[in-house]
Amino acid sequence: MSNITLYQYEISPFCDKVRRTLKLKGQSFKTENISLLQTQLGKVKKLGPAAKLPVLEIDGERIADSSNIVEELEKRFPSPTVYPSDKRQQALVHFFEDWADESLYFYEVYLRFVRNPKEWGKITSKEDHPAFAALSQHIAPGVLKKQVMAQGLARKPWAVVETDLHKHFQSLSDWLEGQKYLCGDELTLADISVAGQITCIIGTPEGKQISSNYPTVSVWLQRVDDLTL
Repeated sequence: MSNITLYQYEISPFCDKVRRTLKLKGQSFKTENISLLQTQLGKVKKLGPAAKLPVLEIDGERIADSSNIVEELEKRFPSPTVYPSDKRQQALVHFFEDWADESLYFYEVYLRFVRNPKEWGKITSKEDHPAFAALSQHIAPGVLKKQVMAQGLARKPWAVVETDLHKHFQSLSDWLEGQKYLCGDELTLADISVAGQITCIIGTPEGKQISSNYPTVSVWLQRVDDLTL
């Protein structure tokens, strides 16, 4: 049995990706939640040169970046696999993971920290000492809003973002029509990656309202959750 510790921001969809993969593969693991204050004091930098979370420590070796972590877990624990054997299906998994990580991610950050900064500021700072949390719950949303501003999404009016989100959900719903998972009849990293981001999106009032129009997505998400949570 491997000794596994996941260093994480609990609300991060990338950390969620790793947790889901570990659960699917039947691996026991510990989690260590990193607070904003610990991050400011250099805790994440000490975990590795990438200076970002998640970081997985397994048998004394540390691996950063959710995609790299999943690849390593696949090597060590190949069953059940999260990658199809067919090369075209492998490519499709890559495309879905990239869509989740590089597009859907900014929507969940927008919904949490631009649309609902007060609530998610408190949630983000919950691991901190109360004296610091009072400050960090106001700072964190601003930092993440800047990230989404730089990417461009936060410069769009909400009506445009809402329309774009409907397009994403509709496309996902259309793709899932008639099949169990994103790449056929078996769950893959595509499902795990997209499910993590969708879960974050529907954890906001606006995202929940949008998702209610797409029952096919909800059924698929429950199917993925049953195997990975």
